[in-house]
Amino acid sequence: MGLQMDDVSAELKMLKLRMAGMGAQLDGNWSKILEPQRHLDRDTDECAYWHAGYHQALADVIGLLSESQVSDGISDTSSLFRAVG
Repeated sequence: MGLQMDDVSAELKMLKLRMAGMGAQLDGNWSKILEPQRHLDRDTDECAYWHAGYHQALADVIGLLSESQVSDGISDTSSLFRAVG
């Protein structure tokens, strides 16, 4: 069963807060660590961790989009992904 509108709003709010927290760390404490860009060097731990995180992010987006497609066929369900107007 798909998420209700309030559930989606809460999920998006939580993700935005998490993203803001990570952004603050990336701009602050982690900026010097990221400067050498070791995640771009193949066969490094940093590269593996970067790809693992990116893989999970893609899986999360695909999951959200899949739930959106399931609810597209339900006439009384609003979709956050549709344009308004």
